Amino acid sequence: MEIFKGPLGSHRNFINHMAIANYQDYQMLCGLNKENGKQQTPDKYKEFRYFLNAIESFNNILDYFYYENESKLDGVNLYPFKKRVYTKYPELERLSELANAYKHCVRAYQGNKNTELPWAKDLQKPELNVDVKISNSDSVNANVNYSFNWPIAENEEILHKVFLFWLDYIQPNDVDLINV
Repeated sequence: MEIFKGPLGSHRNFINHMAIANYQDYQMLCGLNKENGKQQTPDKYKEFRYFLNAIESFNNILDYFYYENESKLDGVNLYPFKKRVYTKYPELERLSELANAYKHCVRAYQGNKNTELPWAKDLQKPELNVDVKISNSDSVNANVNYSFNWPIAENEEILHKVFLFWLDYIQPNDVDLINV
């Protein structure tokens, strides 16, 4: 029985007890922060950390699925399997790009930096604003503000689409990952 395998014992358990739970934790934190007016940089950093936990969890599901069903996949290796899944379900590939950007500070191919793929720094959009006022007298006033603008709408959209995909997957449906 699946329930006795624990949250890491099958891909379905991982989806239910880890990935979806991490997504729900992220959504709940964002909602509570908004409701309570908690929009300062430390609050945004915490939301960002929960977001990264959610995308990494959703990105790991295909590995769990692959190794659980390897004998049914006709000798296909993990990376060609993922390529086939990504071709059929491009939202999973988009999420994989986000997760891999987070996991690898700088993306590289054969030892060379790859600027075509997102890097970790691309997952955030911090801003430093400097206002300088010079008056006719000999005074200068400077005001420096740092802000961590979160969430990033396009990343939120990718995460939400993948959440809906896996939510649909765990229901009785037509999603077939073995025959992609």
